[in-house]
Amino acid sequence: MRVFLLLSGLLLLTACIDDQDLSRYVAEVKARPVAPPEPQPTPRAFVAESYQPDSKRSPFGHPQPENTQPSNRSTADCRLPNPERSAEALERYSLDNLSLRGTLGDQRGLSALIRTQDGMTHRVTVGQHMGLNRGEVVAITANDLVLEEHIPDGEGCWETRKTQLVLFEAK
Repeated sequence: MRVFLLLSGLLLLTACIDDQDLSRYVAEVKARPVAPPEPQPTPRAFVAESYQPDSKRSPFGHPQPENTQPSNRSTADCRLPNPERSAEALERYSLDNLSLRGTLGDQRGLSALIRTQDGMTHRVTVGQHMGLNRGEVVAITANDLVLEEHIPDGEGCWETRKTQLVLFEAK
């Protein structure tokens, strides 16, 4: 019992000594001189540039392509998407925000189930359009969907490319 009292007294004394060291350290830190903050950088003076409408392009006009060399193709040779076709619901989404979740089949053929990023599921068949690049569904198989996208080439024509959405499998 005496050993226990002796040890507890020793611990109590040690705790008091540590508290004094802490108080002394805090007082020492508070006594240090405070460094002044770095001065703010001086702002540069604003210099307005006058607009010369004859020397630069108008900011209100339509931009022109950077390539000023004449093209070898005429627009009659180009494949153009139908500009009069109204946009479909899935043409508001980038293909990154769409996923193929399944396929359904009936007597008319296969159709695909496409889920958007906001959780809506749409049924798509061959001939429908989706994606920002005017993609047209050209084929649907059990595991994928093939799109033919129309991309402007900057010269007034459109290039086509095939893009594939593969069935999403949850693990």
